[in-house]
Amino acid sequence: MSTTMPEASAVASRVPPSKALRGRINAVGAAVFVLGLGVWELAVRTGLLDFAYLPPPSDVVVGLGELIETGQLQGALAHTLFVALSGWALAGLLGVAAGSVLGLVRPVWRYSMASLEALRALPIVAFVPVAVLLYGFSARMEIVVACYAALWPILLNTISGMRTEQRLIEVGAVLRLSRPAVLWKIRLPAATAQIVVGLRLGLSISLVLTLVAEMVGNPAGLGFLLVDKAEALQPAQMFAGVFVVGVAGIVLNALLMVAARLAFRGQLNAAGEGG
Repeated sequence: MSTTMPEASAVASRVPPSKALRGRINAVGAAVFVLGLGVWELAVRTGLLDFAYLPPPSDVVVGLGELIETGQLQGALAHTLFVALSGWALAGLLGVAAGSVLGLVRPVWRYSMASLEALRALPIVAFVPVAVLLYGFSARMEIVVACYAALWPILLNTISGMRTEQRLIEVGAVLRLSRPAVLWKIRLPAATAQIVVGLRLGLSISLVLTLVAEMVGNPAGLGFLLVDKAEALQPAQMFAGVFVVGVAGIVLNALLMVAARLAFRGQLNAAGEGG
């Protein structure tokens, strides 16, 4: 006897959260990562990797503990997260708002396209010295850089998402929906998955450019910590900082996807992004 969709949903809802979480963990990937750390440790200890400033993972763990003990890591991490999230949030507001207008109003897109293409062609890293000249060595400069970097994927994905398939618009016309109703009930749900993709890309880029701005433009945060430890010839603490940056990126992306699935589960499932 076949199982109906409501029955299948009920069965899925009864799956314990711990089992569902285990189902999402990539055990093979985790095993490969641990194996890689073991090979790294062995290669450095035996001299197969003979670099003067390449510490084994065990020394990196010690360096991480030292950064935590002195409080350097907590302050640097808090600064970087504040800047990256502030720039990303501002880019999200601007990107979704402007992208909606550009995607819905064809004349606005037609007259803005050339300017947008010219600005998009500008390498984002080249914008850092400009921001330093305009805002000096400050957190505001970092936020501007992070916002500018994160804006483009959010803006472009929103524009693409708002250009709903014509057949869906025709359905709205058949149902005699008003323009606000078409926007709220058809265009926005259809665009949600692409907007979420843009937000994910923007968050990663915001974190990366925040680190770049800290390395070259503002002596604060994890970016400056990495440069400072490299110049001080403290490779274990520098690699510990790199590890923290990677973990921060993974955690931020995971939190964003959890929030998106809670808020837009139906739209993401329909687009194959629900996970």
